[in-house]
Amino acid sequence: MATPDQGGAEELEERLALLWGVQERPNRGPKPKLSVDKIVAAAVAVADAEGLDAVSMQRVAADLGYTTMSLYRYVRSKEQLVVLMADAALGRAPQPRAGADWRQRMEELVTAVMALYRRRPWLLRLDISGPPMAPMQLTWFDAYLGALAGTRLSMAERISTVTFIDGASRELARIAIHSEHARRRSGVSAAAALTSYSQALRRFADPERYPHVAAAAAEGVFDPPPGAADPGAEEFVDDIGVDAAFGLHRLLDGVESYVRARSGAERADG
Repeated sequence: MATPDQGGAEELEERLALLWGVQERPNRGPKPKLSVDKIVAAAVAVADAEGLDAVSMQRVAADLGYTTMSLYRYVRSKEQLVVLMADAALGRAPQPRAGADWRQRMEELVTAVMALYRRRPWLLRLDISGPPMAPMQLTWFDAYLGALAGTRLSMAERISTVTFIDGASRELARIAIHSEHARRRSGVSAAAALTSYSQALRRFADPERYPHVAAAAAEGVFDPPPGAADPGAEEFVDDIGVDAAFGLHRLLDGVESYVRARSGAERADG
């Protein structure tokens, strides 16, 4: 949700103008048939299909049927294009479900953003240098803040909570995607990878040196769930999703407890 690397102040101003659609239109040559939106959509399609490394001004121009120089009249560099792609690919935050309370709204937003990262893992390769400031990024930021509006947290506390949750969601999604890609490259199923890991811990995690890890392995915590290796079973065992859900629930428990305790203190003082 945060903004990719922006560069200097002048370049930042130019990128913001493009992101918010206030840039000047090309003033040379015939009436343009291209647009920034068309260029960005074509670039996102390349990244979705082949990854971020496949995106270049030449490739996008070829896919659109234009020369590379034609694109430079709208977008000055690949770096600028990537900033535009990141916001377009993020898309608008989902609307809250009718009747959902603040916890349900937060959970729905986290679920949606992690699913987005899995669909478009190239987003996780972008470096982050500042808070959200692009149109679609701000829809997510606003949705998170809106979900917490019913908690009686101060605005600063809501922003701190959102910053932590967004960062944790991003990193957990990165771990899940990297793990899945590693398994695919090695040709090992998720169930087989978990079994191998569990067996390795039972073998090497000496209870005297690693007492808690050994206890977890002995308890079977790292074993794949029953039926995971059966024919037709889902290939991807979503441990990261389970961890993310548990962590989010406990964080929201803490927020709820904090608000309840503060409300009680305020009543007592009153």
